[in-house]
Amino acid sequence: MKTISRLLSTALILLVSLTAARAINPQKEYTYTPKDFGIEYVEDSVVTSDGYRINIWNLPGTGENERSVLIACADAGNMGQWLGIGATLCFLGYDVWMFDWRGFGGSQDFATDRDMLYHSEYLRDFGAVLEHVAVLRDRPVDVLAFSMGTIMVGERLRQYPGRKSLIRSCVMDGFISDPAESVRILNGDNDNGSGSDGKSVYLPTAPLLSPGFRPQDISVPMLLIHATEDTVSPRRLLDPLTASPLVTLREFDCKHLQAAFTHTEEYFTALDTFLKAH
Repeated sequence: MKTISRLLSTALILLVSLTAARAINPQKEYTYTPKDFGIEYVEDSVVTSDGYRINIWNLPGTGENERSVLIACADAGNMGQWLGIGATLCFLGYDVWMFDWRGFGGSQDFATDRDMLYHSEYLRDFGAVLEHVAVLRDRPVDVLAFSMGTIMVGERLRQYPGRKSLIRSCVMDGFISDPAESVRILNGDNDNGSGSDGKSVYLPTAPLLSPGFRPQDISVPMLLIHATEDTVSPRRLLDPLTASPLVTLREFDCKHLQAAFTHTEEYFTALDTFLKAH
């Protein structure tokens, strides 16, 4: 547990520095890999429908828990920054899968526009990894998504509702349920369309989740993790979704994406309880 605690502490420092860019901020070099901490893992890869190779780490569960959890990371760094979260779930007995978006970490290079909130091509990355894991394990997959990753999971659920999505349940931490509104917030929602640092964030020409993720799009059990100080996706954007009986909401007093690091025990207890209940 000391190793995991150190991973989580380091990850918070890296996360805060990387997310300061307020848009896509890939990092190619791994600060840490599972090998650095003696964590058993298998390196794997999959090729997307448009020909991009996506790098994957599998951290097999330490117990008899027959649940696979796929982590869809946010838009900064690479999966090495999220290793503490994957390692903790592995310690709890889950079969954990992590991957890098194209242009991130060990995945194939990609012409990234760092002023975009996301690239729609990331949906192909998520879909390819999800299908890969579901086929290998011969079962639907539980998904833990963060910020930009939640956009891809939400769109997958819209296109393939219920079990067609290959998703058994999902945990959305910092859910960007309305990307257009989040862009307005990030840009300061002012006349010149730019944020306080003078930088503007844009959506793709053909954005996903337009006009936004709706209650009728919810077809699997969903845990929403909301930070009370989240200025990227405020509570008012999530409130309509909580009307669904499939949705559970947990709030933590912290900033966007920091709950796992500032409220570690409560955070993972909430995840474990939710996953075991579904």
